[in-house]
Amino acid sequence: MSHTVQPPAERALSLTLEAEVMTDDTGRLSLTASTDPQLSDFADVSPAGLRAMVATARHRLAEFERLADEQEARDTLGALIAEHDVIMIETPLDKLTDVDDDLADRLACWVMESPDGRRYVIVPAGQDPIDRLAAVRRVIENMRGAA
Repeated sequence: MSHTVQPPAERALSLTLEAEVMTDDTGRLSLTASTDPQLSDFADVSPAGLRAMVATARHRLAEFERLADEQEARDTLGALIAEHDVIMIETPLDKLTDVDDDLADRLACWVMESPDGRRYVIVPAGQDPIDRLAAVRRVIENMRGAA
């Protein structure tokens, strides 16, 4: 099933995690850390506290990877569409729900051929780019198999 998500036109992610072992005024070593680019929250932290910050940073890194995966899917889809001389059309799902309330959640991609032989793939507007690539790839493979 395709998840329809309307991503913002631009997304920005950032991650800051700075940690160090410092010698305080008494000569004692202390662990300090910050997650702010300007180090405004730089303070002593326990080892468990730093590990919690690292876990949060790992979760954030997964978001960075997802951003890369989405862009890779968009780039790959563009190449796939061009390679197979297919025209992609995005359509708002609310047009489809007038026909069948459950239809919007089940449609990932469908194909149409015009009388002049042009081939189209129609996809829901706002569709997750990774889901879209998978759906269009399946449709194009089916079109090649039917030819």
